[in-house]
Amino acid sequence: MPSCQLTSKTNNADPDVLVVHCSDHRLQAAFYEFLNLKLNLNENYDLLVLPGGPQCLTLVEYLPKFSWAGWKWVRFLVDSHDLKRLILIQHQDCAWYKDLPLHLHSSTEPRSRQEEDLRRIGQTLRKERPELALELYYAGWNAQDEITMDTVSA
Repeated sequence: MPSCQLTSKTNNADPDVLVVHCSDHRLQAAFYEFLNLKLNLNENYDLLVLPGGPQCLTLVEYLPKFSWAGWKWVRFLVDSHDLKRLILIQHQDCAWYKDLPLHLHSSTEPRSRQEEDLRRIGQTLRKERPELALELYYAGWNAQDEITMDTVSA
């Protein structure tokens, strides 16, 4: 493919938010809509996208190198960009969670496992980074594929 001139320009405004969510292709448009239109972030946030999303910040005992890297990335972005707010999003039918051993959580129900992980991350962040505002969300959908974003209590 030859080079292509884009209409987009760099966003030089300083972000104050880091968002961590899953790479599942089914939800990218919904994540974008939620972050930019519902939370009014106006495309001004740092973004960490990987399978399982925020799960990379848990299960130190099972995937220590994975967890180490997740925290390294979060610390780097928070410190280098002086971020004040962290948004973590999990979602229904996450293939990453289906692949994890069940004994790592207190529940076999997928949503409970994901919310348990979000709360675990919240506990760690309150100790390590109490200055960060933390928001936890869970994306799910109904039989008509209509997506709802629920707040998860920390």
